[in-house]
Amino acid sequence: MDDGFLIRQVLAGNRDAFRFLVVRYQRPVFRFLGGFGLEPATAEELAQEAFLRAYRNLGSYDACQATFSSWLFTIAKHLALNETARSRRRAPHVEWQESAMDPRARAAAPSAHETLEKTERRQRVRQAIHDLPELLRGVLVLAYVKELSMADIAAIECCSVGTVKSRIFRGKQLLRATLAESED
Repeated sequence: MDDGFLIRQVLAGNRDAFRFLVVRYQRPVFRFLGGFGLEPATAEELAQEAFLRAYRNLGSYDACQATFSSWLFTIAKHLALNETARSRRRAPHVEWQESAMDPRARAAAPSAHETLEKTERRQRVRQAIHDLPELLRGVLVLAYVKELSMADIAAIECCSVGTVKSRIFRGKQLLRATLAESED
């Protein structure tokens, strides 16, 4: 069943048809939101909100303008950008992992030092992505986390493919410089 068929079914009153769309896109949307540096619980909440908004506004979806997935990811992107803006207004916090701090967990883990280094590196990358300007962060997440085509990213970002390529290039440069700086 393709997305168009399922959308027509939902619009005709078959609520159960939307479940198929949720099942099809729930993991990609969750991974996409996680690429914004959101905590898993927050990403899950935003994914649910994205599906809820898509369901409520399905009547305004225009297949001639974008694919359903592009439309859905645009909704999710806006929710993620709003959430990251809210979280930046809050006080920054340090994420501690109990297992890394607990001596018993360190003794039980065969390579605790390597695990801690990986966790710290992952946190630095997540923070560096989170600190990117919204325009650059969005295209990088769409390109490398969601692995969308340049045309789909351009549709979501409402810009040309050339602009998408430029933003990806600038985003990678800035990310590389930020990570190199944090290594020092």
